[in-house]
Amino acid sequence: MANYVIAVHCGAGYHSRQKEEAYKTLCKSICLKVCHMLEKGSEAVECVTEAVKLLEDSKLTNAGRGSSLNIRGCVECDASIMEGKKLLFGAVGAISGVQNPIEVSAMLINRQLGEKLSLGRLHPSVLVGEGASQWAVANGIHKVDPRLLITDESQKTYNNHKRKLDSHNQKVSKKRKIDHQSDDKSEEIEDLQEEKDVVQDTVGAVVMDTRGNIASAVSSGGISLKQPGRLGPAAIYGAGCWAYNQRPGKPGVGTVTSGSGEHIIRTVLARECAMSIQRENNASLGLSQGFKQSLLESEFLSEEEEKYAGVLALVHNEDNTAEVLWGHTTDSMCVGYMSSSLKKPKVVMSRLPTGGVPGKSFTMLGMPV
Repeated sequence: MANYVIAVHCGAGYHSRQKEEAYKTLCKSICLKVCHMLEKGSEAVECVTEAVKLLEDSKLTNAGRGSSLNIRGCVECDASIMEGKKLLFGAVGAISGVQNPIEVSAMLINRQLGEKLSLGRLHPSVLVGEGASQWAVANGIHKVDPRLLITDESQKTYNNHKRKLDSHNQKVSKKRKIDHQSDDKSEEIEDLQEEKDVVQDTVGAVVMDTRGNIASAVSSGGISLKQPGRLGPAAIYGAGCWAYNQRPGKPGVGTVTSGSGEHIIRTVLARECAMSIQRENNASLGLSQGFKQSLLESEFLSEEEEKYAGVLALVHNEDNTAEVLWGHTTDSMCVGYMSSSLKKPKVVMSRLPTGGVPGKSFTMLGMPV
């Protein structure tokens, strides 16, 4: 029986085989550090915050420093935490000038747990944009020059994507002029394609501490060339993360999602998968059904041919055993986990089976911890 567990992933998307060991090493190192904290009695919210901070600080991920740049060449991040004891939620969206957005989300949780505001006011659970940055600074979180959040790699990727977008727009404009003058429509327009070795998405972690408290957290830099001010699932309640402690008649569940943001938001995927697990006596069946019914067969996505998403779940069963499960329709998803009953971290680069079609095929696996 596990009395503490950490599960972490570094994005559902495409992980190049050349960097596979680097992704695995990142997950392994995070599991080791967080398990050390859990062993010493640290609480779930503190531990899951540390796990995501380490993901944000890595050059391998699309979160924190090195995030994808928006259409104006700036970093804007989303992040959130949910804890399963009091079911509190804290999130920031489109925040800039903060190296670790997940710290602001954790601070929002802590303020909700603290003294109440005067005149019957409530502490905020979600803050966005400049207001989020100002609140972070007022609450002791260091503000950095936004330019320092841009790495050489993220700038290079932005330049490449922006060049393709500008070329695409020029061809569209040219084609429209030609169409007005003749019926010649032979010229093809180049599609804007992401570079495969940098396609990543929201990172996340789920923790259960020695008290049985579960906390889930996610962080993301969003999609490349996004509209300034765009909110992704990492800032949306029920979409990016969900946490619910074990209660009489219900297992404890923590979930985090990654993938196509608008699809995850419209299906409230983290919450739906967690509730599906709680409805079933079998966690694997619950996750599989929840993912398929809420995403692949969702009426809210009936017009979408391809649906990209991944979910990582931690389940605390009523007999006090625990399981870690993951599933995805993306090409790959790198997952690491460790518990008090495991001597060392387990790390898996999960990939669709041979013949699987990204966006349409689904694979999943679950392991007792």
